[in-house]
Amino acid sequence: MTTRGLFTTMAGLLFLGATVASAQAPSGEMTGKHTMDGEVTKVDSKRGWVDVKTPEGSMKLHFPPAALANVKKGDSVTVELALKDNGPAPKKESKTSK
Repeated sequence: MTTRGLFTTMAGLLFLGATVASAQAPSGEMTGKHTMDGEVTKVDSKRGWVDVKTPEGSMKLHFPPAALANVKKGDSVTVELALKDNGPAPKKESKTSK
């Protein structure tokens, strides 16, 4: 499998959330799914981070480190994105001293 194919497959499987969801979408449903082509500008395969520059803007994405083993700076990649709304974030307990 080529680097591009590996990266596209991993991005598609992970459905990284980096798009704006429709206000009418039910909680938990994937929305805004789309594909963007870009160029790798930085990669940290040990930590699983990759920076990708696309016509829409630059993104910093995280993958399992093994998924980035063959990805190098300058590679052309395709990223598939979607957003899943999991509802309101849990409230943090406030720390008050008595």
